[in-house]
Amino acid sequence: MKRTVLLLTVVSFLLFSACQTAPTPVSSSSGNLQNGTSTHSTNVIEPGDENTVVAQFDTVTITKQTFKITKSEIEFVVEDLNSITYSKDYGRWLTYLSDEYRQNFSDPKVLEKVSKSLPVKGIKLKNLKDYFTYVFVPSRQNMRVDDINFVSPTRVYVIMEISKDSPAAIYILEKTKGGWKLVPKNQ
Repeated sequence: MKRTVLLLTVVSFLLFSACQTAPTPVSSSSGNLQNGTSTHSTNVIEPGDENTVVAQFDTVTITKQTFKITKSEIEFVVEDLNSITYSKDYGRWLTYLSDEYRQNFSDPKVLEKVSKSLPVKGIKLKNLKDYFTYVFVPSRQNMRVDDINFVSPTRVYVIMEISKDSPAAIYILEKTKGGWKLVPKNQ
């Protein structure tokens, strides 16, 4: 019984501490673009012309069609990540990691900081596999894609409504030649 309560406490804490509040797009008075970055919220996709621009980054535009295709790809990735966390398949999880993610969560200083923030005291994360086992798996089960928000032409925040009017970026993914990869925040 103690073990079940402990596990539920760890999962709850990690889910909320590992999530980041979704960024709020900044709108100019015309609702278009400001400083060459997207200022149009991507969570309001209305029916209409598939070529309508929903976000722009310098010379790269994101259309409704690109948004829909990207969201479908991300939904597939998140389903696979759910399967990975359910089966605790460390080897498959590694295939989704960007070099930056791998380096960040292999850094002893980062692991020490994360260890201190865990609700269960005494767990010392020593490597990437420990991070997967004690942080990623418990905090990333049963995720879903409610929305995506482009933060660059190749990088998106995957948004899940934790509760009514409370969106959280559950993943940050970047499109690479090798497919969608997890990236740490602030990279």
